[in-house]
Amino acid sequence: METIIARAPIPRPGPVIAPVVAIDGPVASGKSSVGQAAARRLGLAFLDTGLMYRALTWLALRRGLSVDDAGGCADADAIINLAHRSPVAIAGDGSISIAGCHPGDELHSPAVNRNVSAVSAISGVRRALVARQRDIAGDSAGGIIMVGRDIGTVVLPDASLKLYIDAAPETRARRRLAQMYPDDASAVADHYDRILADTIRRDGLDSRRADSPLRIPDGATVINTDHLDFDATVAAVVDAIRTASYPR
Repeated sequence: METIIARAPIPRPGPVIAPVVAIDGPVASGKSSVGQAAARRLGLAFLDTGLMYRALTWLALRRGLSVDDAGGCADADAIINLAHRSPVAIAGDGSISIAGCHPGDELHSPAVNRNVSAVSAISGVRRALVARQRDIAGDSAGGIIMVGRDIGTVVLPDASLKLYIDAAPETRARRRLAQMYPDDASAVADHYDRILADTIRRDGLDSRRADSPLRIPDGATVINTDHLDFDATVAAVVDAIRTASYPR
């Protein structure tokens, strides 16, 4: 799969020397938006690997493939083939295209949210995308922040720095709802139980999958964000990157 990533135009400050930073964490932990903001601040390349799985899920659904069961997906082989032959591109503004299509906000649609964990659990899909993710990291001579759920454990086990951004399921459910219904408190209350149940369900799928399950990488620094707002979390990540020791 051919993937193009964007590099932020902000110059890198002196304390950071071409780091390869792996950021992992559960669904809706904020790792992607935090990682991207930190990359912009530090002038590093950035890749949200979850977008690759979301784009593939979106395309599989669009093609009418069955993605409803990770353990025995009827169309697993077709989805694996799709992963190998569908080029993905990520533009400078963070937008993504796959096979010449631009999913836009549909990458975060309810259908994709429900099925992306199942697609991500298909071993052949993971092998195809992990290989490309490693190539991207190897080609990023100026340093990169890569975000996902198996970066420090599988994709980049020798990363310069491993971070794990965590929060309780209840916190993550409330944050998802605040994004979905920013001006509708009643909708947040009405949908809380459903979103919390879906968050817990997806945690289970991600942590129990046979291939590359979600877990805290060995040697990772855990940043719990239950009591941190977005800016404070970005500051914690930036500080961790700036103060870490990197090989010269």
